[in-house]
Amino acid sequence: MFSNKQLKELIAGKIVGSKYPDDTKNEQEISGNIRRLFYRIKRIPGLVCEAEWDHFGSGYASFVEFFCYRKMDVSVVKEKYGMKETKTKGIIINICRHAPVAIMGEDNRYQTIRIETKEVVGGVHSSLEHPHQLVISEHLQGMAEQLERLLKEFGYELLDGEQLNQPLPFQTKIPTLYRKPEHYLIMDAIFYWED
Repeated sequence: MFSNKQLKELIAGKIVGSKYPDDTKNEQEISGNIRRLFYRIKRIPGLVCEAEWDHFGSGYASFVEFFCYRKMDVSVVKEKYGMKETKTKGIIINICRHAPVAIMGEDNRYQTIRIETKEVVGGVHSSLEHPHQLVISEHLQGMAEQLERLLKEFGYELLDGEQLNQPLPFQTKIPTLYRKPEHYLIMDAIFYWED
């Protein structure tokens, strides 16, 4: 997948890749490719795609996170006192900013919404922190296949949990909230978030 040298470069925030746009080493070109992919996904009929472009509001994320779902997979959990809690079953895609790779897994996201104003006042969601999360249920398999085809079309290889679950083969410090140094995995060298 990646050599130790490439993993060290990824940790240092360097761009690794031999095909366009990664071969340009230009962050704007790479970001443009990710944006084109995002807008292409948004054109899939019946699919909603939301993106986290701004490093979760603080720090630095080595990836852009997409959350994709169908409107039919949004359900109301409860309504009470003018508030509504919804559950959305969907797929998270993390696209690396430094290499032409991505990961995909499932998530259930919850939002609390003020019914009168439709204002979102709270929510809960997870992120892809562990390789065992890179699984898609049969219910979302059709959507996952569509998304995987588009990832390939835009030059991204989808990595699997087995590849990423290997211990990092060298000692280093990764600016990540996800894991402590003694437990670093290959996944941490590619997909990290520093708050």
